[in-house]
Amino acid sequence: MLFIWSAFAFAHKPSDSYLSIAINNNHLSGHWDIALRDLDFAIGLDNNNDGMITWGELRSKTEEINQYVFSRLELSVSGKACPHQQREIKVDEHTDGKYVVLFFNNNCGVAKFDKLTVAYRLFADLDPQHRGLLNLAHDNVETVAVLVPSQPPKLFNVLSNPSHLTEALDFIHEGIWHIWLGYDHILFLLSLLIPSVLLYQAARWHPVANFNN
Repeated sequence: MLFIWSAFAFAHKPSDSYLSIAINNNHLSGHWDIALRDLDFAIGLDNNNDGMITWGELRSKTEEINQYVFSRLELSVSGKACPHQQREIKVDEHTDGKYVVLFFNNNCGVAKFDKLTVAYRLFADLDPQHRGLLNLAHDNVETVAVLVPSQPPKLFNVLSNPSHLTEALDFIHEGIWHIWLGYDHILFLLSLLIPSVLLYQAARWHPVANFNN
C-alpha cells in the first residue's frame, strides 16, 4: 500500500513571496519578490506561449502586474492608508527560479510611525497554501512574520522590540502545517520509522523484539 501511495507523492515548492519593508525617518519604502511562475499562472506573462518569459514580455505587463499585485496589499499607519508609488521593476534569481522584484514607496502622510497594519491577500483566490514572508525594518530593529492571505490583517508596533518567541512559533506552526499537507513529507517520515519496528532477515521483514536490534 505504501508503494501505491508513493505514486501520488511529488516534490513540491510552496507558493511564496518575500516582502521587505523599511521605515526610515518616517518614510516607508520596500521591495516585493514574487515568483514569475505564480504571476504567470495568475495573469499570464508568456505572450507567445513558448514556455519562456522574456524581459520584453515582462516589461509589457508591468502595469498589469502592479495593478494585480498592489491591489492585494494594503499598508496603513494608525488607521491611515498608505498609497503605493511604484518605482521600478527588476528580476532576481532565487534557488527555486526567477522572481520579479517590485520596488515601491508609500506616502502615508503621517508625522510619526507607531502602528503599521499589513493586509495581505496575494493569490488568496488561487492558492490557499500561499504564504508571504515579511521582513520589517525600523531604526535598525527587524521584525519577521508569515503573512497568510486568508487571515485578518497583521498589526505591528514598530516602536517596540519584537517578540522573537512569537516569531519563532509563527514559523514553527507554518512548518508543521506544510509538512502535514505534503504526501512526500509523510512518506519520508514513515521511511524513517519503518526500520525502527521491522527488521529485514532471510528475505523477509520481521517485527523487532526491542529497539536495540
